[in-house]
Amino acid sequence: MSPESSDLGVPSIIRFRQALSWACALSFVSIVVTACGWFTDVGPLVVVLALLPFLLPYVFIPLRLYSHNLRAGLNLAIAMGCALLVPGIMLVRFALTWDRRWWIVGNLSLGLVMQFVLISVSIKEYIPLPRVRHGRTKLLASITYGLFVFVCFKSGYSPVPAGIVRNESAAKRYLERSAVTADRDASEHGGLYPESVGGMDPNPNPKCTTASKYPIGSTAYIFEYRGIQSLSKSQNCNRFRSYTITARPAVYRKTGVRSFRITNRGFAIHFTSENRPATDSDPVEYVRHDPN
Repeated sequence: MSPESSDLGVPSIIRFRQALSWACALSFVSIVVTACGWFTDVGPLVVVLALLPFLLPYVFIPLRLYSHNLRAGLNLAIAMGCALLVPGIMLVRFALTWDRRWWIVGNLSLGLVMQFVLISVSIKEYIPLPRVRHGRTKLLASITYGLFVFVCFKSGYSPVPAGIVRNESAAKRYLERSAVTADRDASEHGGLYPESVGGMDPNPNPKCTTASKYPIGSTAYIFEYRGIQSLSKSQNCNRFRSYTITARPAVYRKTGVRSFRITNRGFAIHFTSENRPATDSDPVEYVRHDPN
């Protein structure tokens, strides 16, 4: 038994070793089960390998505690508990907002509670330890690793599911490309815009539709093109002074959260997170107007 452990007493050592070991085991299981539930398009082995920076400390903490390297184990437990406390809260909120499956929310809640256990038990047992040479340096090293884990989480975290982010990006991209198509057509018809563009509604007459080389490519959003102020008619097709193109999620909060709108004025995309069409008074998200 090390000098550090002898100062704490055998019963106390057994209790906090067990508490921290259980907290680590439950944290490990919570992370793996939740990740496998969310990342169903990849194999469990790939998920575990990607999460190694988060999982390995929960293996090393009990190993250090039971190898009588108490201070190193407590250092790492404090660092990991603090590093994943805020991410745990963020993930529980994420699950309550986007994925209310009871076992997902339950796993994340359990993992979050275990971080509190790691912090409180480790600090309680760390305080009575005698000071040793380079003790603070080793604690700082563990905290540095905890900071690294937090940065890894923060860099990959999004408050919106990745699928919705991809759908919204694709919708904005298609809006901009459709605006380019409409502008090119207008430049060939005296500055007047077509009756319809691409595969967007309304499309009453295919002959009045300006073909687009950019396919919609997704059913996640519903696109609509509207000509404004008809000024002329050519070959039974109306020509308009301006236009608006809107994009709305096919299923709100499932395929998308934001609705978008673009016009021939300014090449800016307006958006709203409310379940309604975007308007010109909504916030603007500027995008590059690419004539190519």
